[in-house]
Amino acid sequence: MIKSIFQTLGLRDKEIQAFLKMLPLGSQAVSVMAKYVGIPRSSMYEMLARLKRLGVIDEWERNGVTYVKCIPVDSLPDLLKTRGHQIEQALENIQAQLPKLEQLENKLSITPKVKFYEGKREVMKIYETVLKEKEFYAAFNPSLVKHRMPEYYLRIGEELRKKNGRAKELVVDCKEGRAYQKHFASKLHNVKILPHHVQFPSDTIIGEHTIFMIAYGENEICATEIVNPSLAQTQRALFELVWGNIP
Repeated sequence: MIKSIFQTLGLRDKEIQAFLKMLPLGSQAVSVMAKYVGIPRSSMYEMLARLKRLGVIDEWERNGVTYVKCIPVDSLPDLLKTRGHQIEQALENIQAQLPKLEQLENKLSITPKVKFYEGKREVMKIYETVLKEKEFYAAFNPSLVKHRMPEYYLRIGEELRKKNGRAKELVVDCKEGRAYQKHFASKLHNVKILPHHVQFPSDTIIGEHTIFMIAYGENEICATEIVNPSLAQTQRALFELVWGNIP
């Protein structure tokens, strides 16, 4: 939990370890900090420069000696709030400048058609992309999604409802699946329950140009993203074939 706070502020693992070792020392010369943390002085100066840019340490000179100390821990909430405001401002700026940036983008450049994602944090990028889709088809296991990715169990459907998007979803027959159907089923968002014997530990989401496949292993989550309009169209046609045979 503590580690995640500092990761949000931009600290790397070694920097987090160094900060936590420096914290009880109070104000000390860099040479003392380097010796206590166990880092060569030259490397310590590089690390401290980054920590200073990130706003988690204070630095000053006295009689030609450089001193540093960690900021008071009760300042961390304010630092996180400031970082949040900066991110919000950056998002507003990039949205405003997106048309200009898209004009500069080389549409003919070779870009990856297939991407692989490992771990929950990476797979969350997939779901954030799905949130932007105005229409999609999906076959998924609500029980696993609620357990492994609870942040998106209802969020995708709720975002789709807000923008009057369309979806067809085939869900595994389980308590969560029936609750999901009851919560979201509408003229724009069609939800069907698969036969009880059809069980699978994954999600398949088909957008206009992209296929997303998320696998839920016992100890890990991974995903594949395939960007290809022809493949997406084929998968949509197969999905419609299955859909037509489910009451």
